[in-house]
Amino acid sequence: EFAHPIKLDFEMAGPLHRSGYGATPAGQPVKPNRPRFCILPLLYCVLVPWAVFCAALWVRSFRLRYLHPGVAHVVEGVIWILALCLQFFALGRQARRIHGEKVDPSWLNFVAVSVLVALVVAMLLGEHNFQANMEPYYDVVTLQTYVDVDPVNARGENLMDAGRLVFKEGSYLDLKHSMGYKDSETWCVAPVTTRHLDDNSTQLAVVDFWAIGKNCCSGSKGGDFKCGSWSTRFAHGGLRLLNEAELPFYRLAVHQAEAAFNLQVQHPIFLYWMPEPIEEVNAYSISGHRLFRHAVTYFWFQLSLVFLAVLFISQLSSI
Repeated sequence: EFAHPIKLDFEMAGPLHRSGYGATPAGQPVKPNRPRFCILPLLYCVLVPWAVFCAALWVRSFRLRYLHPGVAHVVEGVIWILALCLQFFALGRQARRIHGEKVDPSWLNFVAVSVLVALVVAMLLGEHNFQANMEPYYDVVTLQTYVDVDPVNARGENLMDAGRLVFKEGSYLDLKHSMGYKDSETWCVAPVTTRHLDDNSTQLAVVDFWAIGKNCCSGSKGGDFKCGSWSTRFAHGGLRLLNEAELPFYRLAVHQAEAAFNLQVQHPIFLYWMPEPIEEVNAYSISGHRLFRHAVTYFWFQLSLVFLAVLFISQLSSI
């Protein structure tokens, strides 16, 4: 417990008041002194909630959770137990005070509430950071990156571990052979190629690389695919779709294109079409770490709460 955080000295002058150099003239009441705040408990009030916030946010956001979720849950559980223990001790002191027991002034109640608030905010913010930034980043970087891929001669079965693909110069989206499958949403696909797929040949064209998007085509066959960087001339790469729940819908769209355009699809790989897939993935990591750096400025928020509490106690004591 943070005992004796403040000392209030209230003295009233009277007949027994000792006179001397600097003494108050006899008969004049002495104004109550302002409360004196000990520095160490105030530091606890700032640093303990802030440390809990940073620890919980880091565990919830980064690699430990991705690679070792069980360990991350144990660490989070320990932090929650410590926070709840603080609540228990604070409530115990409050109960003793209600029952008339004399309890020394303490910042424990303030720290307990601050830690709980910091922990809840950190868990929510960390969950957002992990889902929006770090998990997509870790999902892709654990896979391979391939550059200068020939979409005509390369086969999907040889690149099943790909996370990022950069195709050779001259690769483009054949919008003429795009397709959309309509369900509750429209699932759009367009083949990546370097040659015209309508070339006369006794052998069907094999197309294993497909750019994708959702609700960015009308669902008719050919010509209206407007997903991702479809109109960017310098785009010739993509990030692989890793959402297993969406794969069946894109496969249905590809099957429709296969039948409609007389194509051959062996092991389709679905991609979000973009100019620089490698830099795009790195941007997820940059955003996640930037969010963490900005979030640790929670220190100043906690410091302001302590300042307001000190100001409130000072005003209360002067009444």
